[in-house]
Amino acid sequence: MKASEFSRESELLSRQETGERNFSGVNLIGADLSARNLNRINLSSAHLNGADLTKAKLIRANLSNADLRVANLSKAQLIEATLSRADLTGATLTEADLSGAILGGALLSGADLKFAILIGTSLVGALLKGARLAKANLTGATLSRAILTQADLRKATLTRAILSEAKLSEANLSGATLIRAYLNRVDLRGADLEGANLSEADLKGADLSGANLSETNLQGANLSEANLSGVDLSGADLQGAKLVQANLSGIILKKANLQGAELTKANLHKANLQKANLSGANLLEANLRDANLSQANLSRAGLLLAYLTRANLSGANLKEANLIGANLNEANLSEALMDGAIMPNGTSYHQGSRS
Repeated sequence: MKASEFSRESELLSRQETGERNFSGVNLIGADLSARNLNRINLSSAHLNGADLTKAKLIRANLSNADLRVANLSKAQLIEATLSRADLTGATLTEADLSGAILGGALLSGADLKFAILIGTSLVGALLKGARLAKANLTGATLSRAILTQADLRKATLTRAILSEAKLSEANLSGATLIRAYLNRVDLRGADLEGANLSEADLKGADLSGANLSETNLQGANLSEANLSGVDLSGADLQGAKLVQANLSGIILKKANLQGAELTKANLHKANLQKANLSGANLLEANLRDANLSQANLSRAGLLLAYLTRANLSGANLKEANLIGANLNEANLSEALMDGAIMPNGTSYHQGSRS
């Protein structure tokens, strides 16, 4: 009898006990294989939709191209298993261990992966639209070009994960940990990253337009050439962040910490930087036209050749700031602290008079 002709799980299990491992194409729709030891089994192209594989041991199993739609794999052990191009649409994988597993091109739309372990897992090009990954551990996982639109990644761990060119628009990443994650050219439009930790993450060329990044930790992150237009970064920590040529037009950075940040040629047109800390920041040739910098801390900031036309600098701290070549036409400097600042013409400002 061919494996594809199976009608009952008992037949598979009895033959497996004799040492047989190849069950490619087996038809076991809705089968009960819960808590079974199926390590190293070959179930490629198997029909297992709706099957119960709760707590099953599938270490190094081959499930490539398998149909596992709405199957229950909660608490299953899928360590180093191969699930490339498998269909796991709507499947339950809560608390499953998929460490080192290969899920390239797998279909996981609407799948439940809450608390799942995906350490070092490959999900290149996988479809995870609307998937539930809250508190999942994706440390070191590879998600390049994966589609995670509207996915729930609240408090998920993505430390050192690779997400280059992944699509995460409207995804919920609030409270997620993305320390040193690689997010080059990632699509995070409209995503919720409130309170997330993105310290030292690489977001070069990322699209974060309309995203919520309030209270986010972006210390030392690379946001060069990123699109952050209309983003809410209120209270965010961007100490030492790199934002060279980043699009920050209309951004909300109220009370944000940008101490020592690199903002060369950044576009901050109409940005709200009220009470933000920009001490020691480099804003060489930055566009700050019509920006709100009232009560901001710009002490020792580099504003060489910066465009500050119509900027609101009322009550700002510009002590020892370098404004050589800056354009201050129609800027509001009322009650600004200017002691020791180097003015656009190269003269120093001391006690209310230039010298």
